[in-house]
Amino acid sequence: MKILLIHSEGVEVHKHKPATSAPQEFSEDVIRMEGLVLVAYVSVEDQDTYDINLIAKQGAEVIEEAILQINSFPDKVREKNEEIREYNKKIESGKIKGKPKKLVDLIKERSLYRVDKVLVYPWAHLSKFLSNEQIAMEVCPKIAKNLEERGIEAKFSPFGWYKSFEINCLGHELAEMYRDVRLAIKPEEQVKNSVFKIITPSGKELDLNFDKDQKIIVPEEIKDKDYHVFLNSELGSRVMKRAIEPAHIKVMKDFELIDFDPNTDAGHFRWYTKGIIMKNLMKNYIEERLIDYGAILIDTPVMYTVKNKKLTAQTARFPARSYWVESGSDRYLLRYACDFLLFDLFSQMNLKPHYFPLRAYEYEQYAFRRELEGEVSGLRRLRAFIMPDMHTLCKDLESSIDEFKKQYDLIKSLENDLGIKTYVIFRTTQEFYKENKNWIIDLIKSEQHPALIELWEERYYYYILKFERNVLSAQGKSATLATNQIDVESSLEYMFDNDGVKRQKYNISFIDTDGQVKHPIILHNSPTGAIERIFWGLIESAIRNKDQLVPGFKTWLSPIQVRILTISNEQNDYAEKILDILNREPYRADFDDRDETIGKKIRQAEIEWIPYTIIIGNKELTNQTVSIRKRLIGKPFGPKKSTTEQINDVKLSRLLELLEEDTKQFPSYKLPIPFRRMSTKVYFRH
Repeated sequence: MKILLIHSEGVEVHKHKPATSAPQEFSEDVIRMEGLVLVAYVSVEDQDTYDINLIAKQGAEVIEEAILQINSFPDKVREKNEEIREYNKKIESGKIKGKPKKLVDLIKERSLYRVDKVLVYPWAHLSKFLSNEQIAMEVCPKIAKNLEERGIEAKFSPFGWYKSFEINCLGHELAEMYRDVRLAIKPEEQVKNSVFKIITPSGKELDLNFDKDQKIIVPEEIKDKDYHVFLNSELGSRVMKRAIEPAHIKVMKDFELIDFDPNTDAGHFRWYTKGIIMKNLMKNYIEERLIDYGAILIDTPVMYTVKNKKLTAQTARFPARSYWVESGSDRYLLRYACDFLLFDLFSQMNLKPHYFPLRAYEYEQYAFRRELEGEVSGLRRLRAFIMPDMHTLCKDLESSIDEFKKQYDLIKSLENDLGIKTYVIFRTTQEFYKENKNWIIDLIKSEQHPALIELWEERYYYYILKFERNVLSAQGKSATLATNQIDVESSLEYMFDNDGVKRQKYNISFIDTDGQVKHPIILHNSPTGAIERIFWGLIESAIRNKDQLVPGFKTWLSPIQVRILTISNEQNDYAEKILDILNREPYRADFDDRDETIGKKIRQAEIEWIPYTIIIGNKELTNQTVSIRKRLIGKPFGPKKSTTEQINDVKLSRLLELLEEDTKQFPSYKLPIPFRRMSTKVYFRH
């Protein structure tokens, strides 16, 4: 809905003749309103007619806010002038330096900054995407009625007539305003009523309490200081300090993985060669694992219409987060999840009982969420991201719980393979936890760390249980990677929200073996979290633990797996042969052929977290061997803070065995030829 607000001294609307075949009733020839009138010109758009009562309520709220803004404006100016007077006094007394500021004058007399009445006027010219549904004409009357119920005198101009009107815009600071009102179905937040518990790895249940200042009282049994930081991040302030740059940003730039692009919207990134290699390795790895797990593959469009009411019902949950795309006379939303079009596809399928559990995997490239400017934070929270996403249709709640347990183990395995330390959170209703706590605690017992549980008084969104794996950053802020949810709502035909309003859902159904029509339970599983956030988690974790554990990416994931170093140019031909062998295997190997000392070459390999560095001198050349420095990635430092294990004068086959051990059952990926030698390597940054 679009609203143009004009503050006018009196209004007259003159009726002429019908403009449509079914105009609204217009009993009087002239609508005449005296006094100070706020005229609200309203365009009702395609998405608005999903729920005209809701959009009318939102429209009335926006108009009431504008009235309050106008009414309070003189007082705001007076307060501002008091501040200016105090500031000028300090300058006069010599307490501060500077030039005196001028007082602010109102454009009009103070008495004109008030609204006596409102006229709601249907105005088709504010939008190209008007609703063509008959019920759209009811929105303006409903807005006027809402205003009347709020104690504001209001009328509406009937829809479907040729009319002329006279207004006298007052021309003050707020006499002309514009508002874009997005249909918003907002679930009631229940966090304030949540109860929090901690489950230890032994399965002990601990209550989590807060002091009078709402600070967490961590149970004495929890000794891990990092876990204290995690709890404070999750349950304390979620505000990021914008003045402190997240630690991963320097690494992603210096390593030439990912970077900002000044020519695009904030929260969108450019990818360099090494970052693309890692991204594609993750894609291939996750996809292969999920195929082996039993998933089918699907790919849906990145934008969709708002005219499909099934999609509108979901989209209206997050109206401010959407990117809009115009195409001719239509408009579309860029998706912020694959659920919408996938669930619409499910609703069109002839689902069979033997399909279940039906696991559909989509590698979402991309999903878009227009986060607020202050929320965008490097790779932790962005506006365009890649999301591996699996949705599973289960026959009933019992089978969905069995599937959830299996997917819990799947997620745990995936994140172990990626090399990320995570903390577990379960969020559910008190009733569901009471009935299912035994198996939930059994899952937690498989962890090395405690798990946080949040219990709601009642379900307030589509899922009855949500599971998260969170990572702790170098600055002590947590963020979710993998997640899984048991959705008991989306597949239904209709649902009633907290206000008792009947809401259309996707109507995903099947005929069971007993002949009954049933709706499946849906698991929403992001098995690793967004690809960008995996990068964030890997780098932030490495930096957080850099004084205890050797930082680096696992060998299978590292963009450069092996670096070849020669002590002098005499060994270069031998190095070239090894380089060729390794890249044909294929492993990603490069050759530092610079005319630098061996010490500088080793330091550079250390800086870049290269998993294997092989050194070739005259001894290795004579023996046709290599000496290996194997990086202790993710392990405690060796003696004297050593980051590597030394393996001297061994055959190349030994290196190949080590690489095979590190990379078996993981995808391979070729290193582009220019990156195989330092002398030909392409650099993107100055």
